[in-house]
Amino acid sequence: MGVQMSEAPRDDDLTFVREAMGPELDTVLVFSLLRTHSYLGPYIDADLRRQNLTSAQLNTLLVLRAAGAEGLLMSEIGRRLVVTKANVTGLIDRLERQGMVARAENDDRRATVVRLTEAGTELLDRAMPRHAEWLAELTGCLTDEEKRTLVRLLAKLRVGLRERRGEGQR
Repeated sequence: MGVQMSEAPRDDDLTFVREAMGPELDTVLVFSLLRTHSYLGPYIDADLRRQNLTSAQLNTLLVLRAAGAEGLLMSEIGRRLVVTKANVTGLIDRLERQGMVARAENDDRRATVVRLTEAGTELLDRAMPRHAEWLAELTGCLTDEEKRTLVRLLAKLRVGLRERRGEGQR
């Protein structure tokens, strides 16, 4: 029995997912990913706005914190965030004006290293506990095991998509 894709699935209609087969299942999967993102985005954005952050800023600060005192080249920040060079430059400019990051001299003058400042670290220390609580609320309908499974499957999908683009592991 096939599924008519002209009818959008209701979120509570798991029959739609159970009945999807073959190419329909792939369509349902991608539709579900996109739909879930469209639901999560506004919640996350609103929470971050209350903390005077954007998703891009938070992700940049987290990437820089993970890099440690050495910082990262702007090109590496772009690669890790999967954004263009122009987007990274604008993002770093804004964070630098706010005192959250600092550009540093590098041996190679063509490459700029960016480091998290003390103010950036303090902002993360303040923002992350509340943000983590909010994310736990949003995903509270899933068990820890379901969350681990979903994370593993999404990572597997990303690896496959990167391989398809010829990027290899990241």
